[in-house]
Amino acid sequence: MDTDKWHRRVHGYIAPQTEVCKSSIDALGLFAKRDIPKGVVVAAWGGRILTAREIKRLPEKFQTNYALPLYPGFYIAETNEKDLDAADFINHSCDPNCVIKNLLVMVTKRKIVRGKELTADFDAGPKYGVRTMCLCGNPKCRKVVYF
Repeated sequence: MDTDKWHRRVHGYIAPQTEVCKSSIDALGLFAKRDIPKGVVVAAWGGRILTAREIKRLPEKFQTNYALPLYPGFYIAETNEKDLDAADFINHSCDPNCVIKNLLVMVTKRKIVRGKELTADFDAGPKYGVRTMCLCGNPKCRKVVYF
C-alpha cells in the first residue's frame, strides 16, 4: 500500500517527526520517524462540523472511523476519501502512548521511540459510540470499545 500520499495535510496536522506506515492494529497508522519527547503535539484533527443526523447519512466507515464527537449531537468529521490525511490514520489503543487534549489535539504521554506507532484511546463510551470489538492487541485491551 502506498503510504506516501497520506503525508499530505488536508484538514489536520501531523508533526514532522511522524509518518504513516503499515500498522498491526489496522491497515495504516501514524509512527515516529525519530524519537519524540513526552509532551509534544503530534497531531490535530480537522474536518467538517456535522450534526448527528448528517453523520448518519455518511458511509459507515466515515461514521465510525473518521467522526469525532465534539459535543452531544455535533461531530467533526471527514466525509470522503479525498479529505483524509495522515492525522486520520491514528489508531486506538486501550493503553495508548498519547493523550487527546481539548478534543482535537494529540500529545505524547511519554517518550516515543523511533519506529513506534502513536496511539490514543478513542473510546467514546456507550452513550455516544457504536459497540466495536477492539483490535489494539495490547495486554490491557478492554476487548470492546465504543467508537
